[in-house]
Amino acid sequence: MQKLKFLRPALPLTFICVIIALLLALVNAVTADRIIENTLNEKTQAIKGIFTECENFESEENSSLFSSNVSDAGVVLNKEGDVIGYYADVAPVGFKGEIGLIVGTDTEGKVLKVSLLSASETPGVGTKATDASYLAKFSGLKSDDVNSVTAITGATISSKAVKAGIESATETIENIIKEGK
Repeated sequence: MQKLKFLRPALPLTFICVIIALLLALVNAVTADRIIENTLNEKTQAIKGIFTECENFESEENSSLFSSNVSDAGVVLNKEGDVIGYYADVAPVGFKGEIGLIVGTDTEGKVLKVSLLSASETPGVGTKATDASYLAKFSGLKSDDVNSVTAITGATISSKAVKAGIESATETIENIIKEGK
């Protein structure tokens, strides 16, 4: 009897933990579709922010063309259905987690613009790697030229992650362009 005495306080705590876990699972199940929808809307807005004539975009189905950290990539189409550029959704790992980026290129693979989707970098120095002024330095570059952009002092992990992500995105887009020819 003495051996089972420690179970008395543990049973209610275990019961409470099981109930909380079930409630969290229920909330996750209820909100999962909404989260996916919001993520897709953010991506769509980022692509339309890069390509003002964007009417539609189509994902590349052959994921073997994707470089590391690229979760989605494809073509951007105008009203007439002509290819006006390419995009890649990439999430390199920075100092404090993933940095979500959309990289848009012209039809030759040169970066037009890089849009930030998400980042949890350290406020101040770490977020400099996700500033629009830093991301603008990649405009006009192809994958071979991305390394020419220097890392930010004090935020080298984050800025190197951004560079690596943009390089992966442009390599993926170049693979898609080559595959299409």
